[in-house]
Amino acid sequence: MKIEFENSSRNTRSGFAHDTKVSIGSQYVHRTSCHYLNRTWESYTYQSVMKKAMHEMIELEEARLKAEYKKNTGKKRVSKDMVFDSEFLTALKKKRDEL
Repeated sequence: MKIEFENSSRNTRSGFAHDTKVSIGSQYVHRTSCHYLNRTWESYTYQSVMKKAMHEMIELEEARLKAEYKKNTGKKRVSKDMVFDSEFLTALKKKRDEL
């Protein structure tokens, strides 16, 4: 699974913003943005916005897996200790850790 980022920056009224679009294969799947009032430190340009996108996608996938589990089992509540995992979620976490 190949996860790619398309990054850009733009000026805002009070500073600037970094935007990223995440694609898996050739399909666009997520978009996010980080707004800055002044320049902050990053190991490399766009690192923060790409990490933010990965965190958001991981949260969305975990919520989807949790909802699917509830639907399939008929349960209303799920323990906080339960671990939901999928190949897609593992790939997202690996990419996040590489950033």
